[in-house]
Amino acid sequence: MDKSQLDSIKAAVLRSYRDTIKVDSTEIADNGDTVSIKFRHYCTYDNKISLPQEYLNVYGISKFQTHNFISEVEFKINSRMIYKGVITKSDFSKSISIKLKKYGVLYYSPDLSISGKRLSIDYNINIPLSGEGWGYTISIDSTGKKITGSLD
Repeated sequence: MDKSQLDSIKAAVLRSYRDTIKVDSTEIADNGDTVSIKFRHYCTYDNKISLPQEYLNVYGISKFQTHNFISEVEFKINSRMIYKGVITKSDFSKSISIKLKKYGVLYYSPDLSISGKRLSIDYNINIPLSGEGWGYTISIDSTGKKITGSLD
């Protein structure tokens, strides 16, 4: 890649810190239930991820600190709170590689869907500046249980 492409990738990563994604939706399911979702995905600005040199050499930089991202979710069915909490990279810890655990960032894909009484949210866990990563999904069932998996 040439310098302008690398600069564009780095600028997109830096810009992502300011991109808060919000969804506030209520819909009527096929069975007549009223399903409400409040979703907010954002950067924590925690400086907790230091990328290793192997990802930085191509950019000609010696250090790059990045941040974790989290999602706040409220999921209601017929005004009954099903789930209220946060989704973090650690929710996927059983499914992701050691590299992604250490250097990966939770990016919203964006795909948020409701099927029956289940909310599903798609994510990418990527190592910034590297192009390394994978797609994952988390579902919240009608009991509030979180179920994770990888996207094919």
